[in-house]
Parts: sequence; structure tokens; C-alpha cells
Amino acid sequence: MKVPDLFVGKRFFVGLGKPEILGKGPVEVRGSAYVEGPQITGDPTEFNNPDSFELGATMAGQNANVEMNKPYPFYAFIAKTYARIKSFLKVDKLFISENIRSKVIFTEVLIAKVKNFSIPHPQKKGKRLVYSCLEGPECGVYYRGKLRGYDRIKLPEVWKDLVEEKSITVSITPIGTQQNIIVKGIQNNEIVLDAKPGIPIDCYYHVFAERKDIPRLKTEVKE
Repeated sequence: MKVPDLFVGKRFFVGLGKPEILGKGPVEVRGSAYVEGPQITGDPTEFNNPDSFELGATMAGQNANVEMNKPYPFYAFIAKTYARIKSFLKVDKLFISENIRSKVIFTEVLIAKVKNFSIPHPQKKGKRLVYSCLEGPECGVYYRGKLRGYDRIKLPEVWKDLVEEKSITVSITPIGTQQNIIVKGIQNNEIVLDAKPGIPIDCYYHVFAERKDIPRLKTEVKE
């Protein structure tokens, strides 16, 4: 059915629900809308499988309106100030917002100027504790611990398929006395150590490695 342009001067309701938060009578919120979902904005072919877990109350797909003056396609969603997601935000491609507040965010790649976490301060009432993430030119992982009376650091089993063995580096800190600890080699997913004869090994260790299950990080890219 083809209809002329529609103008909604007050409120727009789709469905049988009663959204009390939008007000009633003289205190109704002018220009508000209630849609009982699910609803699709953009290309409907991006949501072809109704049995998929991807089906959501609001599905924003890629827009390709050729009548717009600007080049298309457009971003599916842009929030110029705040985007608040109460529970879970799943980002597959690109989400643009100055600020996002969400309990859980899942995305394939996260790119940000600063990566911080903020929690209520455990010792000072009314303040928050803000730490920032360590940064470097690689997608790295680490494994750390304490070794005593043994000459091998057994690495996590998953490292066989997760990291590039040639990228592994080891830092050793002797405990109590100098033991002349050295790394003899890496074999069978273990780091083999050697030390001064007659003194049992007692040390802290920190092992770093680069992931091999994903492409290497490109540190210089075009804007």
C-alpha cells in the first residue's frame, strides 16, 4: 500500500502496550514514539533468519537510501553524546559514540585512545579507582608465577596453539640469594632453567609471548 507523507505531531504508537512513561493527557510527551517490536531500520536482508539468536527488539542494519545527497551507505547508528546499554552490547562492525555505558560489551576488535577501568575505591569512600591498560606494539599474552625446587616452568597447555614459540621471552627474579638462573631452552611447552649447583631454584617468573591465532598487529595505519 502506498500512502502520502505522514506527519505525527504528537505521539506515535505501534502495538497494544501502554507506555506510561510517555505520559498522559496534558502531560504526555510530545514527539515520543512507542513500537512494540521487533523492528528493522535499514536493509532488511541483513536479518533474514528469524530463528537466529541475532533477532532483537530493534535491528539497525546498513542503510542504503540512494535518494540522499550524501554518499551511501551510512553508519547504522551514531550517538553524539551518550549511549547507555543496561545489560549487553554486541558490536560486530562499527559503533560510534562519544560515551558508551554498558555492563557487557562484546566486539571483535576494540580501538580506543585510552583503555581504562573504573571501580569504587576500596579504601576511600566517595572516590573511584581508575587504572589504565598496559599498551604495546603486539597482541601479547603473559604467564607469571613462583617456582621453587624445580627447574622447569610448565606453560599453559593452550599456548601450543595460541602463541608463537619464537616470540617467548622470560624474566626471572631470584628469591633470597643469587642463584645464577639461566634459561637453557624451551621444549615440549616448558621453559627449562639451570642454576648454580647445590642451590635449589627459588624465583619469580614472568613469561611474555605474541599470539599467533590472529593477524599481527599493524601499528601504523591510515586515518
